[in-house]
Amino acid sequence: MAVDITIIGADGTRLDVSGRFAGRQGIILAAGQVQGIYDAPITTEWTSAATEIGGRSKGTSYEYRDLILGFHVFGDENPMGYEWLDATLRKCFTYERDKWDPTEELARIYVKSKRDLRRLSVQLHETINFQPEQDPTEDEYGNPQYPLRAGQPMWEGKKAVTAWQTSGTSGSGFIEVENPTDRPMFQTWVLTRGTWTVPDVSWTGPKGKRVPGGEFPTRVLPLAPISTVHAGARINLDPMKLMVESWSGTNLLGELAGERFFMHEIPSYTPKTLLPISVTGAPSGGARAELHQPRLWTRPWGMQWQ
Repeated sequence: MAVDITIIGADGTRLDVSGRFAGRQGIILAAGQVQGIYDAPITTEWTSAATEIGGRSKGTSYEYRDLILGFHVFGDENPMGYEWLDATLRKCFTYERDKWDPTEELARIYVKSKRDLRRLSVQLHETINFQPEQDPTEDEYGNPQYPLRAGQPMWEGKKAVTAWQTSGTSGSGFIEVENPTDRPMFQTWVLTRGTWTVPDVSWTGPKGKRVPGGEFPTRVLPLAPISTVHAGARINLDPMKLMVESWSGTNLLGELAGERFFMHEIPSYTPKTLLPISVTGAPSGGARAELHQPRLWTRPWGMQWQ
């Protein structure tokens, strides 16, 4: 394959399995035994009336991603031999996070193409398929196939973070947002102490030319004061997280009286756009807002608009 594929195991082990450094540790991906790494799995729902000719699409949804990775394990290419190398590969993947180690991550598959570096976190979800015809420890070779699952099915690129800040107790300005990916973006605001007014605009326009527009093109939300009790606040557009929380994780949504809730994600293929932001009542040293913009893609490479 033209791209570099590297696995970083749950135990921190690095395996270069495809591309320029393939086989450096004695393990490579097996040709014809790689499934599920390309497009994210999608389900479409349709409806049709009793007398209707054809039907109509009602929507789409993305499910978890199942993959199969087959490996060639060459024990004679590693001084520790097949038994050690096969165990090294196995220890890269777990069925779940270690409940005694809060710092452990799932295994990650990294794909480096000409334009980007993306990763996918995976875990085992079934027993490994391994049916050797002869003793692999004698042959110093094995061909196990690993059934993996990614709960987050999108390939993750490097997150972008833009910031705006003031050196005084109040100020106003603009902060940059952009979404070059082929998926809508659930952005996160990270705010220090102060009383903030944060943009929450709706969008319109063709891919690559999105602009604030539609029903709420100038919408901003005035927030309740963020005090020393909160330390700071996060606003999460991801529906699986608390919408507004303190830096310690306390739910602050109840402090947003009335209709002050956030509604609008950033559409796919949104060009760089400046949105208004302001703060009052900040400490004498000023205040800072960061806009964290994840980069999630349906494929391990490509899909940029330009």
